[in-house]
Amino acid sequence: MNTPLRSIGWGLALLAASIGSAAAQGNAPDVEHGREFFMKNGCYSCHGTVGQGGDRGAGPRIAPMAMPPDAFKTFVRNPPEAMPRFDERFVSDADLEAIHRYITSLPKGRSAKDITLLQAPR
Repeated sequence: MNTPLRSIGWGLALLAASIGSAAAQGNAPDVEHGREFFMKNGCYSCHGTVGQGGDRGAGPRIAPMAMPPDAFKTFVRNPPEAMPRFDERFVSDADLEAIHRYITSLPKGRSAKDITLLQAPR
């Protein structure tokens, strides 16, 4: 079934793919700070600890992300119905930028065809 949230997730994936990997990733302390806020604010509970997406459609895959920081901030501040709104009273712009740097720093996972355990026996 194609839900509006699933469509938004695919839209984000297409946007990220079209932008490429040129987004600034920041330095290691900024990325670590972003990871801490990603965990502290509960983003992981829907999107997984490395942005892989949640179980049973809880949240779409968000990594690797190449969405520009301003678009990410707008999306998080005014999300679709299923995602909680994180306004500046709860998550500062600086913390959102750090979270964005963390998500942007995450490498793309391997495809299923490259994972031996997922291959059908011959």
